[in-house]
Amino acid sequence: MVPKMNKTVRDTLFILLAGVAPFLHAEERIWLQAKINGQPVQFCFDSGSCISALCPQAVKRLGLKFIPAPTNDPGRGLLAGHTEECTLVLDGVAGPASFPVLDLPANVLADFDGLIGWWTVSPNILRIDAVAMEVAFLPSVPKETAQWDQLSVLAMTNSGALDLQIPRGAGRHGVLSIDTGSDSGLALPASEWSRWKEAHPRAPLTLKTDFTPSDGFYVTEEAWADQIAVGPIIMTGVPITRAGPLGSTRWGARYEGTLGLAALKRLDFIVDGNNGVAYLRAKRTRPPAYSHNRLGAIFVPTVQQPKQAIAQVARGGPADEAGVRDGDVLLQVDQLDVRSWRTDWPSRFSLPAGTRLKLTLQRDRKIFTTTATLRDILQPSTN
Repeated sequence: MVPKMNKTVRDTLFILLAGVAPFLHAEERIWLQAKINGQPVQFCFDSGSCISALCPQAVKRLGLKFIPAPTNDPGRGLLAGHTEECTLVLDGVAGPASFPVLDLPANVLADFDGLIGWWTVSPNILRIDAVAMEVAFLPSVPKETAQWDQLSVLAMTNSGALDLQIPRGAGRHGVLSIDTGSDSGLALPASEWSRWKEAHPRAPLTLKTDFTPSDGFYVTEEAWADQIAVGPIIMTGVPITRAGPLGSTRWGARYEGTLGLAALKRLDFIVDGNNGVAYLRAKRTRPPAYSHNRLGAIFVPTVQQPKQAIAQVARGGPADEAGVRDGDVLLQVDQLDVRSWRTDWPSRFSLPAGTRLKLTLQRDRKIFTTTATLRDILQPSTN
């Protein structure tokens, strides 16, 4: 394996927006063990980004020289700068590398040294196992893949992330993105999400929030699909949601959606970067439990109230049943004060089903409390 790095940071800024922001908030990660200048480094594999980057604390620990980004650099605010050239050893192969350095928000306590994007590992054959949370570098494509579905890997362009071509007929194709930096399931374009909801009007819904530097916080609905087609592949038992704006911005009408880790758990997946072919086989086993928002409400700042946690509530969920309404201001979860959206209190909404949460809220200057009992909203149907 030969490490392959980006030519310039400026050429990768758009993919940094698309790939790194979900990665920073993911609960599950695929780890890659590597060395820089002989010192161990713990990377996360983020196929939704073309850049491989280091966190500031890793640069300091490794003793690397840091070159700040110029004040007029368009990437400033996303990237703090870059490192001097160093030696990267990944999968036992060494090569020279100079890493961009992430400019992380103050509230992000990184549990990783950096990320490895698709560009770096693309000249390899990889088995991506989202259940075991590991990547294996293979010497050749296994013979068993001859019976699997095959999709072409989109040739390296200004994207550089792992994107597959979905045939549409008449020589046309769509684009399906593979994002191991996201722990979500299948993210659908807005039009496809609307069509799915119309066809499944009784499907239970919950809410989730994502963040990108360009769009800030945005809230999306999330549901469960017992079966759904992704091009020629029929997937079963997968969480689905409406994709954020960046997928459509990158690919326009060609955008078919994005597969995160929860969707990749429902596939056997091998990608031959050398020859530009991905091999996929849908799993028919019972899907694993999916960590999700079991409250059915999300609390995020708004333009009018940028430092408060403002409710958005899914109809029929535990929060709705407990009397929480859109626009309520969350003040406290159990005994935990909610001083601002920057704290870690949202993770409590993903606690196991049956957990009772005492919520203290404010509505029209009146403070009240209610208790919501979490439940599994996203799970296989019993039919």
